Amino acid sequence: MSLIQTIQDIPYAKYGDRKLLLDLYLPAPAKQPRPAVLCVVGGGWRFSDKTGYVEAGTALAQTGYVAAALTYRVSSEVIAPGNVHDCKAAVRWLRANGTKYGIDPARIGAMGSSAGGHLVALLGTTNGCPELEGTGGNPGQSSAVQAVCDFCGPSDLTRIAQPEIRKQFALLYEVTAAYLGGPVEERTALAHLVSPLHHASPATVPMLIIHGTKDEVVPVDESIILYDALKKNRTDVTLHLAKGANHGLPWETHAQKVLAFFRRTLERR
Repeated sequence: MSLIQTIQDIPYAKYGDRKLLLDLYLPAPAKQPRPAVLCVVGGGWRFSDKTGYVEAGTALAQTGYVAAALTYRVSSEVIAPGNVHDCKAAVRWLRANGTKYGIDPARIGAMGSSAGGHLVALLGTTNGCPELEGTGGNPGQSSAVQAVCDFCGPSDLTRIAQPEIRKQFALLYEVTAAYLGGPVEERTALAHLVSPLHHASPATVPMLIIHGTKDEVVPVDESIILYDALKKNRTDVTLHLAKGANHGLPWETHAQKVLAFFRRTLERR
């Protein structure tokens, strides 16, 4: 097991007096730059605690990746697409600081769960979308990622206004309305803009989607429809349905699938 270094609370974006911070998990020094993985925590867009990725960040670094776990703005601070802007700013920061931290700017992946899964799926589907870039810093850098692992993220926020979904997944409707700044059925244009499903195209990066079949917070259909749309566009996409699993899939249960995915998509041959 290799020695790793953790650097906490590095500012990566600033909006007025508000500084956004990330933690870096650095593998043992190497002669060549390493791929990086941005880790985006969930929390219904209402909470953002980067310490939720200590275990995964450590495991990624021990495997040879630079892992970056970030805090982003939440719905009490800014509505959509504010935190999409934050995630893209974090990717640009990684590229801008690649030389300092041994990051290969051509090999940056992202992973996230729940709301974090939604955000990383947007990173993978919206490269070059000007409405989602934001002004978080390092405008000369690309916000493109090369691979995404999405754990149980919602993919089409417009669907959450459907009466049967709203009734069965009331918490999801509540947090989505807060994220959009009003009732989902009245914010359809914004919901469409921040829905990964509606950006699915042949340009989408390789994606691993993992979702529990008994998820009571985000319908498993959210991952199935995204998978189907990406397959239709001939994207490199894999869907793993965790039989009987609920929301909040433990890292250790699926770590080997995630590491194998990033080995395949981010490591040089």
